[in-house]
Amino acid sequence: MKFPQYHDEVLEALQALGSPSLGRHMAKDRGSSLKYVGIRVPALRRRVKQGFSFYDLDHDTVLTVWDALWMESEWGDVLFAAMEYYQPVVRKQVDDSYWPVMRNWIDRVDNWCHADGLSGTYSRLLAADPTSVMPVLERWNMDEALWPRRVSIVSLIHYTGKNAVFLPPEVVLPMVDRCVEDRRQPMQKAVGWVLREMWRAYPEKIEDYLKSNAGRIAPSAFTRAIERMDAPSRREMRSIQSALA
Repeated sequence: MKFPQYHDEVLEALQALGSPSLGRHMAKDRGSSLKYVGIRVPALRRRVKQGFSFYDLDHDTVLTVWDALWMESEWGDVLFAAMEYYQPVVRKQVDDSYWPVMRNWIDRVDNWCHADGLSGTYSRLLAADPTSVMPVLERWNMDEALWPRRVSIVSLIHYTGKNAVFLPPEVVLPMVDRCVEDRRQPMQKAVGWVLREMWRAYPEKIEDYLKSNAGRIAPSAFTRAIERMDAPSRREMRSIQSALA
């Protein structure tokens, strides 16, 4: 390991706040091959914000440290610590050095929780530099590997709510459409979620897409996509899908 002293510092700090039994449950629940100390997100977030000794180093070196810990640690919580460090940073300002490094973090993802957390960071990098980020997401979008493919569409939305959507349907829908018939559960959850959030900003266009593709979209994804509509609209959408089932 490139920075064993910093890895030990982070791991020991998280272990002091964790529960081994919860850690074992987390690994099993997520289907992850990584180990977990069993620390809950609020406690992890507070500890990362509190700081570690390498925070005193220059910006580029801090990134190098977190990159090494992400790429080399066998503990999922250490990866979460790296994400928690950068998520509030990229919401305020994106540095050009981030994407060339963080694009490789996808290689360590083996569960939905890391995938979605990393997507939150990628969405900010995409908004700041679409010319560099979008071609990579498009390649992942056509990949058969589960997690790059899921990340390729989840990264198109900032998170949730009125400010989540920052791209037009003309950009988002083709990428979602490539995943519609991928029946793996994590993909269907992502498809439904992205369509639901896009509906907030573009209700007519998303409803048109749902009506036109109701026969292709899995029931679980369709249900999630329409869950924020009013009751009459949901009934109409369900009747359309039932007719095509």
